[in-house]
Amino acid sequence: MASVDFPVQFAGEKYDLKKFLKDHPGGVNTLEKYKGKSIVQAMKMYGHSYSAYHILSDFKIESGSEANLTGGVSENGRIITKAEADRDAEEIAFLEELESRLDWSKPLLSQLHKIAPDYQKWMNSAVYRKCRLFSNPILESMTFTPWYFVPLFWIPIIVYLGVSQYIEHVLCKEYCTEHSLTKLQFLQHIATGLVIWTLLEYSLHRWVFHYDPGSSIKLIQAHFLIHGMHHKVPFDGLRQVFPPIPALLIASIIYVPVHILLSYPLIKMTGGLIGYLIYDMIHYYVHHGSPNDGTYLYEMKRYHSNHHFINHDKAYGISCKIWDYVFKTIVKVKKLGFALRW
Repeated sequence: MASVDFPVQFAGEKYDLKKFLKDHPGGVNTLEKYKGKSIVQAMKMYGHSYSAYHILSDFKIESGSEANLTGGVSENGRIITKAEADRDAEEIAFLEELESRLDWSKPLLSQLHKIAPDYQKWMNSAVYRKCRLFSNPILESMTFTPWYFVPLFWIPIIVYLGVSQYIEHVLCKEYCTEHSLTKLQFLQHIATGLVIWTLLEYSLHRWVFHYDPGSSIKLIQAHFLIHGMHHKVPFDGLRQVFPPIPALLIASIIYVPVHILLSYPLIKMTGGLIGYLIYDMIHYYVHHGSPNDGTYLYEMKRYHSNHHFINHDKAYGISCKIWDYVFKTIVKVKKLGFALRW
């Protein structure tokens, strides 16, 4: 048996949390003092969710298996933010039984019918494992997206649209038409596009990504591809930003009503794409970054953690909370007397 680098005990079983240290939702500094000790009381005291008890099994020493995320273990984690009642042993046992219905060494997409009646419960019970979706290696490779692919793909498009529209509507000089703009007006249209994106971000997350697929296997599979996978394997660093090609197709569809309904649609679309890029980078960072206490990103990291591990039906804002306030899905994150360190 390999050496145990960060042993802990829970209910008579032994676990090695080495690979989970920097992904631990409560930060490294809250976990490191329990090395070699029982974590039973700590898990109750800090109000861990059912998902936390469920994910613990992935680090059980006796199982002989190791957590191995595609692309490696991310360097940072999230914070569970809401104390809960004592865990229900029967509920934890049910989650384990539910998980045992699937063979994680095989593609999951074709196995989802086995947990269909309890898909929502299963999907929101996170694990720390590899996740394969397709047996076809080409299709499978299309589900992986390193975070830096997103800015590499979108920044040239944003720059091209922004510069070309600025030249056409602001620097047109004697070629200006009735559609010419001042610099301030141009920036106002960019800002309008940004605001529209924040509403779209909230709407997509709440009403598309979190739609209830019911018992339909096809809808369950579609939901798992779109967003369910992210809740099931939230520590996988290669599946936390949106693949550029599908994103481009969606952007093209969204542009149709923008073009029909709004003035200067390409300028507003440029602002919307800037908003999207900021959103996707913030989303990746709140999962894997190390923001300092007191910063905006520290606040959003804890807020997004609450959505993942406690309030799955609230806290839909990722880059901002404004629409959570408007639609009354805001969550107040518990204040701590110390700063978390990831």
